[in-house]
Amino acid sequence: MSRLTPVFVVMLIGCSSHPEGSHPAGHPKPGGDEHAGHSEGHGNAMLMVQTDPAPVVAGKPTTLKLMIHDAGGMVVKDFDVVHEEKVHLIIVRDGLDQFAHLHPVVDGAGNLTATFIFPTGGTYRLYADHQPAGGKQTTAMAELKVAGEAPPAPPLVPDVPGRVKGDGLAAQVAIDNAKAGGPATVRFELTDAAGQPVTGLQPYMGAMGHLVVLSSDGKQYVHAHPVEGKSVSGNVVTFQAHFTKAGLYKGWGQFRWKDQVRVVPFVVKVD
Repeated sequence: MSRLTPVFVVMLIGCSSHPEGSHPAGHPKPGGDEHAGHSEGHGNAMLMVQTDPAPVVAGKPTTLKLMIHDAGGMVVKDFDVVHEEKVHLIIVRDGLDQFAHLHPVVDGAGNLTATFIFPTGGTYRLYADHQPAGGKQTTAMAELKVAGEAPPAPPLVPDVPGRVKGDGLAAQVAIDNAKAGGPATVRFELTDAAGQPVTGLQPYMGAMGHLVVLSSDGKQYVHAHPVEGKSVSGNVVTFQAHFTKAGLYKGWGQFRWKDQVRVVPFVVKVD
């Protein structure tokens, strides 16, 4: 039997789903298209989570039944499609060692449903990246406890600029202006396991890549997409991200290659 899992709003952080990149929380992008997003304590949405089974156990399939309430407490029923999906659900374990990007099924009553197998026990954060119909794009967050063995996450150690390894891919990652308060450029030069430039990158949800970045405490979130006109060649994809505070951040670049979505993680220190 399932039970309602209490959740709460932690924050809404500016998250871009536009090809030209991300923008700071609450700041309008050039041209007046303002991205939704607020600092801690300005919660505008609530993500409710029900699980089956409950409690959730690592290694077993879990049905996630989600619902998003807006600032006025009303259920969000209608969503604009952003990058081919109505809702992007990012799941990350506390410690940032586990990452998943899902797309729940959305019905006409605003019920979101997804199935996921949590790989380990621990505390997970769920980020529901969405845009209410005719509204601003925003992100509602909840926390979920998962029973089972919970090995400690490896410490976050900056590894970029530099070469990092991912799922069947590697990348030379360069970051320009990794400073709080301004846009940073994140450039992936993708290679295969042998170090050869990859060819034949495939679109993934309408873009040549996606980038999710979280602060070490999970409170600063951004979902970015390639900068228009800046993907230099077939194996180079460039993003723009905005770091709101100094500290350690972990990012996950996602790219579709040979019909599989590959994840390339990295850690960066922001001054």
